Amino acid sequence: MCFSPWLLSKTIRQLLGREEQYAKIKSQISDFIRKIIESKLTKGSEAPPLPEDKNIFLNLATDLMNRGIFTTQDVQNESSTIVFGAFETTANTVAYTLILLAMFPEYQEKAFEEIRTLFPNTGDFEVTYGDTQNMTYMDLILNESMRVLTPVPIVARQTMQDVRLSNGIVLPKGVQIGIDIFHLHRDKNIWGENAETFDPEHFLPHHMQDKHPYSFIPFTKGIRNCIGWRYALLSSKITLAKLLRNYKFSTSFKFEDLDFVEDITLKLRKVPLLEVQKR
Repeated sequence: MCFSPWLLSKTIRQLLGREEQYAKIKSQISDFIRKIIESKLTKGSEAPPLPEDKNIFLNLATDLMNRGIFTTQDVQNESSTIVFGAFETTANTVAYTLILLAMFPEYQEKAFEEIRTLFPNTGDFEVTYGDTQNMTYMDLILNESMRVLTPVPIVARQTMQDVRLSNGIVLPKGVQIGIDIFHLHRDKNIWGENAETFDPEHFLPHHMQDKHPYSFIPFTKGIRNCIGWRYALLSSKITLAKLLRNYKFSTSFKFEDLDFVEDITLKLRKVPLLEVQKR
């Protein structure tokens, strides 16, 4: 919703004939989240009061509820924030990665060979957390996809104190600034002469070892970084593994013809059509 402000008004949605669809989808997502929470709470009633893995968001939220800090509604509201916040950016990352792999088939084949080694059979297969950790080439591809087609091209921040930049300019405390992630990720001073093209080898260890830790920030950095970044990567890897194992993607659209539209999330003026062939 936040990426389509004109849909925030119920009246406008009704005029456009979108209210029924909007309400149905919102209800389905809310029901899905509620069922996950109820399942967690049912299991939690038989478990120790503290969750074993506090890095899992739902464990943290239900633990706060068990200690009287959160209500059940608070848990659902915070869980909804995670889901809605990640929906468009993760979907775009998967779609843009498929587009890039269709444009650069040599990298798609390398990814396919890795996935076929992990999952010998086509069809619907289970992907475990351990499997995702073994998708090392997929890591390179996803990182490179988020580098050249940054999910959120610019973010806003406010300085909490005077900040001196490397060029000597001082940003005073309390100033609103925009961080241009899109062009940072394509800076030739950081990424080399082929910074503006797709090449997963940019993320090989020996290429990354001397780079500044803030040279690649698809989820931003620091205390305001994306709290759902691990979930986004896991869901993207699982989705791509299933798609690339079962299908081959191709396109006649050229990378250099991609045209970007200014928006909160990265948009393409013309989305390339993909040809899909079953493996």
